[in-house]
Amino acid sequence: MPRIMRSRRVWTHGSNTFLSTLLFLGILVFVVLIAERHPWRVDLTEAGLYTLSEQSRKIAKAVDQPVTIKGFFQSAEPARLEVEDLLESYRLANKKIRYTFIDPDRNPEEAGRYDIRQYGTLVLEGYDRRQTIQQADEQSITNALFKLMREEQKKIYFVAGHGEHSISDFNQAGYSSVRSALERENYAVQSLSLLQQKGVPEDAAAVVIAGPEKPYFQEEVESLERYVEDGGRLLVLLDPGHAGPLVDWLRKYGIELQDDMVIDKLSRIFGGSYLMPVVTQYGLHDITQGFNVATFYSEARSVQVADPSPEGVHLVTLASTSPNAWAETDLERLRQGEASFDESEDFPGPVPLGVLVQLDPAKFPGRASSEGTSESSDETPEPSTGEGEGGAGAAEGHPAKGYLVVLGDSDFIGNTHFGLSGNGDFFLNIVNFLAEEETLITVEPRGDGGKKTGQPIVLTQDQARTILVLSLGLIPGSVILLGLGVYRVRRSHR
Repeated sequence: MPRIMRSRRVWTHGSNTFLSTLLFLGILVFVVLIAERHPWRVDLTEAGLYTLSEQSRKIAKAVDQPVTIKGFFQSAEPARLEVEDLLESYRLANKKIRYTFIDPDRNPEEAGRYDIRQYGTLVLEGYDRRQTIQQADEQSITNALFKLMREEQKKIYFVAGHGEHSISDFNQAGYSSVRSALERENYAVQSLSLLQQKGVPEDAAAVVIAGPEKPYFQEEVESLERYVEDGGRLLVLLDPGHAGPLVDWLRKYGIELQDDMVIDKLSRIFGGSYLMPVVTQYGLHDITQGFNVATFYSEARSVQVADPSPEGVHLVTLASTSPNAWAETDLERLRQGEASFDESEDFPGPVPLGVLVQLDPAKFPGRASSEGTSESSDETPEPSTGEGEGGAGAAEGHPAKGYLVVLGDSDFIGNTHFGLSGNGDFFLNIVNFLAEEETLITVEPRGDGGKKTGQPIVLTQDQARTILVLSLGLIPGSVILLGLGVYRVRRSHR
């Protein structure tokens, strides 16, 4: 072949190769740009493990203002990848939802600004509000988005008039921190005087009795009784030494408040007083689900449950001390610093400090049932509830269930201790449950409803070796041999 023809052929082939490469790169860039502007995901799992539920998609698409989700995870935490995939699903559903991850160890200032006390916390900001959730799952995120968008404010009333902690008090024992935390959760917080107003207001989502120093009048107790037995939700925080009609009334629901003081030597390990019991284990309930942070109680009393419990009442112990603690009944010796555990007099640990009462008016032989508000039911009370069991979700024709939470200390959420470990979070969990704010939208877990979840593949050594040889040896080798064959054929035709 003449030299000039050979050069022309080389130049032609080179030009074609160069143009083909440019065309390929152009198509590649075009496809990437389209994919960036119009992302498309396909979930090939049978149970739809990587797809948002219909409820979550509706809530996400309804977001019409920027919402930022900050995930406080350690950089190497395995759960972070799973949460990132979930948050990416929300971002794809609505570009107004953005997310970022922050390592609390590397950015302690940022973690402190959001008062982060445990890894895995998500903070949602938008609509001039903030929602903090401890469980980074779809149901919690969807509910938090819904709360951000909702204009309605539920009211939490704090009973006043008997020396209770004041929500306007900024001193150490005051509840101004409690008020601020509730308002950040989009609650309206107000004081309530049962001496000036007959009965609990109808718009009360929950009522809090925070450490009264003086006994309640019988008329006030009757107002609270009507409220609870009509499906109301009440949180009672009673310090040691408090007696009177309120203590007697709680006994009606299976709550036994003794004149004692809880002593926990485990507190010394954390640098606290032995009169500040620490709780690290919690009962099984929606309030404590996923909650594993220690809480501290300053000078608490035991909250014991009656055995057997009254008819129509279901009791759940929410918080208890370690077995090393006990409830001291000899308060005189305690004041002299000589207290020690007495098997015959004292209550041994673990000492219950918080109990939830679920009251079914259809079965409870109290005021509501005696007035014939409904017919009795044979259903067994459930230990925990979600949407549909409380007042708002009561079935038509049946009275709403009342809820009562009793804790043996009121100082643990004072301004001094509200930010201590998990104290504030535990209180907010209780209020969110009582106000029916814990689960507004129920998202069915993936893999339920008879659907199959992904199954792991178990291979024998021979099968694993065969896959290794095929993937790393036979297939790449075949491609190389095929390429060499094509090269030899083309060269022989030149």
